[in-house]
Amino acid sequence: MRPRRKRDKCGTVLVVLVLAFFCVACSCWLDELEAAAWRQPAWADFDLVSSDDDAPSRFNASRPFPPLLPDDVGADLAYFEHDKRNPTPKPTAAPLVKPNIVFILVDDLGWGNVGFTEGAVAPTRPFERLSERARELKASSPKITALASTGRVLLRHYVHCTCSPSRSALQSGRLPVHVQTALLNPCHPSAGIPKQMTTLATRMRESNYSTHFVGKWDAGMVTPQHTPHGRGYETSLNYFSHGNWMWTEDVWIGSMVNASRPPPCRIERGCARDLWNTDRPALGLNGTLYEERLFTNRVLDIIANHSSDPRPLFLMYHPRVAHYPLQAPRASQEKMGFVLHPHRKVYLSMVAFLDDMVGEIVQALEASDRWKNTLLVFTSDNGGVTKQPGRCVQAVRGLACFNGEAGANNYPLRGGKYTNWEGGVRVASFIAGGLVPRALRGVPVTGLMHIADWYATLALLGGVKDPYMDHVAAAAGLPAVDAVDQRALLLTAAANASRRASVLLGPNALIAGDLKVLVGVQYGAAHGGPLYPNATTGLRGRDVYSHTLFCKPGCLFNVTADPMEKTDLAETHPELLGALLKELAAQAKSIWYRPRTREDPQCMKTARAMYSGFLGPWQELPPPKA
Repeated sequence: MRPRRKRDKCGTVLVVLVLAFFCVACSCWLDELEAAAWRQPAWADFDLVSSDDDAPSRFNASRPFPPLLPDDVGADLAYFEHDKRNPTPKPTAAPLVKPNIVFILVDDLGWGNVGFTEGAVAPTRPFERLSERARELKASSPKITALASTGRVLLRHYVHCTCSPSRSALQSGRLPVHVQTALLNPCHPSAGIPKQMTTLATRMRESNYSTHFVGKWDAGMVTPQHTPHGRGYETSLNYFSHGNWMWTEDVWIGSMVNASRPPPCRIERGCARDLWNTDRPALGLNGTLYEERLFTNRVLDIIANHSSDPRPLFLMYHPRVAHYPLQAPRASQEKMGFVLHPHRKVYLSMVAFLDDMVGEIVQALEASDRWKNTLLVFTSDNGGVTKQPGRCVQAVRGLACFNGEAGANNYPLRGGKYTNWEGGVRVASFIAGGLVPRALRGVPVTGLMHIADWYATLALLGGVKDPYMDHVAAAAGLPAVDAVDQRALLLTAAANASRRASVLLGPNALIAGDLKVLVGVQYGAAHGGPLYPNATTGLRGRDVYSHTLFCKPGCLFNVTADPMEKTDLAETHPELLGALLKELAAQAKSIWYRPRTREDPQCMKTARAMYSGFLGPWQELPPPKA
């Protein structure tokens, strides 16, 4: 009997070893399957035309992702124009060919709501890759994530913590503290950019660019010169306010507490329709389509109509996604039907819709044979909003969320919109297109950059002479251009190529190199989890924004080594804290405080009398045509 027991025991051990080997093999196979799913998303209707007829398409469901691109696409930049303020390496090869520039500025996009930032600042734990979070990211942003992998992800791209200041910084080339830090409605005469500041599109037109704007403006409308058309864009289809309703274009007048339906839009209550077509109300367009579809159609028309234009294209597309109130077509909501939390579901449905729109735009650029000489910039204007979620309502077109202000996730960063934590000011960004050198594709950009820097960077790429000098603003005594040239950072392999040493976020916040100092009460001092918002977020005080931290005399973080801002260095490095506080005080003296104004009642009167109830400029109007 003993030999038999021995054989049984050996057999048991053998079975256990075989099962263990099988489990390890299955685990590896699942990991490889998971990785393959990230490398090769199911594109379905996203089969883009290659810029080289003989080369395989970059986005073809039948090919592994990402394939090597044709050698002639996106060759290294042959020429950088030298300027005295920011000298740049100047190779002696072929003459400069002005690139097409497409700039996509998403509204309130969370760092953790797109796949291309996953694992970028903190390792992704194994269980998260097979979790609901991974499923959400694959369903909501496959095309955007794949597109980012063919370009360069910007790991330290900073903005203001709210929308209007970031947008004013982009158009004017100033840090928000030198142009606009207030969150003002468009009927404030001081909303947006001062009239005397020369904007980016104006400079690009000087260099013979065809300039177009589509989407959210939020940079002023008091006079015709404050509108996109007055700021240098030949055409525009835009809205002026912080947000509007996706199906009607009525102005969003703020979140409600526990309403079962939106209040009626009445002009006497400060509500009007908000959709503008270059130099007039967009009568006949409002209420016809889901607004993001309307905007994408205009972008596609611009690309198609530009095929016969010899000028390079400068196209700003600023999506309405994913600002409050949250609304998405039923088809997009069905795609995200497995998401249980209503705010998270509708928010991700909006991102999923944008994902499809970005795919269509890239497809159109490739089909027009312009992609190989295009620089596409994709970024958010601030971090995702993380306030307490309210009630969502089942409407005719699916769920709609307009109570509270929530839905986004900045995981694993701390904080969110309205805060100076990394989750509020470090945003999901990348560059792509044929202009990105082939050798640099897939290589992240780690240098410090601010959204204002695009003013100089794009202007110099487009051949604009001395974009730093704004004579009109100087004559008016306004702050000078802050933008620095970041071409070397973005489009060369040069080490330590960033020309920006610091970013003054406000009177109580400064980024200097790797370090950040915060002073005073800081809201949003918490981290959202991988699935945020969730069932417990709606409980009082459980949302990210409700958490506060008092930084006295200051909080100090190394946001390169510790991007999640978990370790406050103030106590262990008091001398470093003192130096940063001194630098903050010195830079804060440059803050330009613009005179505050009240909303002008003439704004709504003009909307009613001249624009059929649509928002539009109301001062310095041209005389009516006879």
